[in-house]
Order: sequence, then structure tokens, then C-alpha cells
Amino acid sequence: MDTARLAARTRRAPGPVFALILGVCAGACRADPDAIVLGATTSTYDSGLLEHLISRFNDDHPGVRVRTVIAGSGEALELGRTGDVDLLLVHAPDAEARFIAAGHAPRLRPVMYNSFVIVGPPGDPARIREAESPAEAFATIARDGHRFVSRGDSSGTHYREVALWREAGVTMRGAWYVESGQGQATTLHVANERTAYALTDGATLTVLSDVLELEALVADHPALRNVYSLLEPRAALRAGVAAVLADWFLSETGRRAIDEFRVRGGDEPLFIPWTFEDAAPPDGAPALEGDSLSIADSGRGSAARGSPAHHVG
Repeated sequence: MDTARLAARTRRAPGPVFALILGVCAGACRADPDAIVLGATTSTYDSGLLEHLISRFNDDHPGVRVRTVIAGSGEALELGRTGDVDLLLVHAPDAEARFIAAGHAPRLRPVMYNSFVIVGPPGDPARIREAESPAEAFATIARDGHRFVSRGDSSGTHYREVALWREAGVTMRGAWYVESGQGQATTLHVANERTAYALTDGATLTVLSDVLELEALVADHPALRNVYSLLEPRAALRAGVAAVLADWFLSETGRRAIDEFRVRGGDEPLFIPWTFEDAAPPDGAPALEGDSLSIADSGRGSAARGSPAHHVG
């Protein structure tokens, strides 16, 4: 395994939950062959949602052990392809569609959503608050060379960012554009230190709001809808037991646990459980019908969502 391609982040959660460095994942999983290995995105980890959900899952299934590998969605999908994880929780619709089309998973099942936001310094030197769309905001940032910090890590957030730059007709080159190669929390800290703009999921921004001066400047736009889905890789070593966790995420108990997740007693949930009555995927994302996206549906994604990053954190 290419250990340099995944940021080292280790954290012990309540109960038998661990965030593992990719370089030790294989050995750890062989040492505990009955544990489910969940590949999850950095935003679910940095926000605290993952600990919350796995703790609730363990309340219902105390005999099922879960280990987590935290990575950007692109890197997590690669781990699914190679059989290093048994279940994926990711938020990169086009990459997910390609994963399914290649035969690496039979379907995806959307489980929750929230929104991306474009953040920046309170003074908003680029004046993007006035932008009519996220793409217009990006074009404005680039036109005058205002600093922008990208995750640059093949994550779902990075894919969405690249799609917005493409829509804006901007080539991301120059001293104004910086790639952190790190997860969401670190990227926001870098943007804060450099009084720069960035794209982030709203949940991580909320969690870090007490230590950042950055403000949400562009939000509540259809192009910023952020859908998280489950995929069960065909190469999984523990597919049967992983299905128990997947089904729990989508059960009434799992949906309730998602809806109840708050930070510092906030009134609004940071993630919204997926319901087909009132939620739809972002414009250009794969169409989701029933409770899954099948291989036959997987070609419907937008080709402009972005390509793998040059730097992976």
C-alpha cells in the first residue's frame, strides 16, 4: 500500500471504534478478522458524526466490532476496489457512479445529506456575498487573485470544488491557489491563517466555528447539495457482516441517530437523513430512484464533477 497517500490520523472513539492509518490497516484487520472495516470521509470524522453513529450502532449490536479508515472519498473508493474496506460512506457522486459502472459495487444507497458552503474572511475582500451562484463566486475569487485554499486530496469536497472551477471557466494556477493536501479541518485552519477562501461542508465549519474567523459567504444553492451514500464493495472480505452496519445506517434507528446529531446543543441537525419524498441529488449528480443506484443507472452522472487530485491527504 502507498502509505504516503493517506493522511495519518488516529483517534480512539467510544467503544471498539478506531481511525486507522492506511499503512497499518491491513495488519490490524488481519489481527481482528471479524471486525467490519468502514471507509469513511474526513468530514464525517472531523465533525464527530462518525463516533456518534458507531457508538449508537454498538448499543444495538454490541457483538459487532467496527474499525474505520478515514480518507477522502476518492481514496476510500480505491480501498474498496482493493478489498481493504468492507463498506464505504462517501460523498463523490460521479466517482461513485464510475465505481459502480466498473463493477466494484452493485449499487449505492444514499443515507444523508447536508450542504457545502464557500467560506472566507469576514471582510469578504472579493465580495462574493453578492454572487448569484457558487461558480460566479469562484470566478470572482480567481479574477482578482484572492487566496483560495483547496483540500487537493481527491475527496468529495475537492471533486465538487473542481467542478465549480470548471463551471466558472477557471484554471487553478498561480500563487493565489494553494492545495493543503489535508482533510477538511486542517484545510479550514490553513484558510483561516491565510485569510483565504475555501469550500467546506457545513458540518465541519459548525464544529470549528469557535476557533475560526471564517464566515459562510455563499450557501443554500442547489449546486452545493452534498449527498453521502453507502456502497458495499464486491471485494469486501466481510460483506455479510458489513451489510448489518449498512442496513442499520438506513434503518429508522440509524436515521434517527443522524437527525439527532448536534454540536454544542445546536437547534439544527448537521446532517439530514435521506428521504425520497423531499430530497433530491444535486443538479448533474446520478439519478437516485427507490433506495439505490444500480449499475444500469450509473452513467447518468455529470462528467464535470472533477478528476482525482494531484495531492492526497
